[in-house]
Amino acid sequence: METRSGIDKRIQNLSYSGLLNLHSCPRRFQLEKLSGRVDSEDIDSGITFAFGHAVGLGIQYVFEGRSEQEIYFALFCQWDQDIFAFNPKQNKSLWLAIGAIQSFIAMRSCGFLSDWELVYVDGKPATELSFRISLPDGFKYRGFVDGVLRNKVTGKIMVLECKTSSSTNLHPAMYKNSAQAVGYSVVLDNLFPDLSSYEVLYLIYLTKGMTYEQYSFSKSYLQRALWIQELLLDIETIKLYESSGVYPMHGESCYSYFRECEYFQNCTLSTKYLEKPLSESEEISYEEKEKVGAYQIEVSINDLIESQLKRGELL
Repeated sequence: METRSGIDKRIQNLSYSGLLNLHSCPRRFQLEKLSGRVDSEDIDSGITFAFGHAVGLGIQYVFEGRSEQEIYFALFCQWDQDIFAFNPKQNKSLWLAIGAIQSFIAMRSCGFLSDWELVYVDGKPATELSFRISLPDGFKYRGFVDGVLRNKVTGKIMVLECKTSSSTNLHPAMYKNSAQAVGYSVVLDNLFPDLSSYEVLYLIYLTKGMTYEQYSFSKSYLQRALWIQELLLDIETIKLYESSGVYPMHGESCYSYFRECEYFQNCTLSTKYLEKPLSESEEISYEEKEKVGAYQIEVSINDLIESQLKRGELL
């Protein structure tokens, strides 16, 4: 699937996690897009993804006011791994995910975030809000917001970002300047056009200690002006790699998070031996996802720039 510019559409679909790969190792970014390989084929990786999704979903349902029985049944239904699958290194399983939600419910009963309520849009809870930004030359940036909260007293708006971590040492620097949090302004622009700043609360469940950590950061729309420029620079970088036919391999990223990269053994081979053309059914599915209206909020880069100009906050 290539565009008229000759760049595969899969390459042109950007996300926060995809850009992390681009920055750490462009070659991995390219192969992850084109090879069709799914890292969750690794059992431990599959459990890790399922665990994080379950905890995030459970926390959203708690804010929606669902009963414990409803929440646990929903987690059971969405768990896509073996029901007794267990990752001992990271202390993750379905039952431990349910335990994490039980801990969160206990925190809420003790007053945690008692002054905050879930925002509702058109009668629907503002959770798992999807957005897509149309960028130059056929590129698109996609993302999801875990939840949007409003302070019952002050009316202040806060984005809730749920994370899980097997680390034993967290630091605010791991989250403070994340581009992911700045991108949430795209959603807030549509929900609250007059908002000048917002808070982002990172709620992180530590799997080994089975406790929650939290970090809160303030984000301004001036920061988004810089984020827009960085996003456009990433696109120009990809176009440069495409025109040269080379995506650099950053050897220092071959081993991270206590494991080797999934492409470590074959990334030096020619791309034509590693890429996987989309089947007809996959291409149909891909086109469905790319239709207008597939995301709850869809804007163009021009919309964002115009919004920044109105605020007088364009760098």
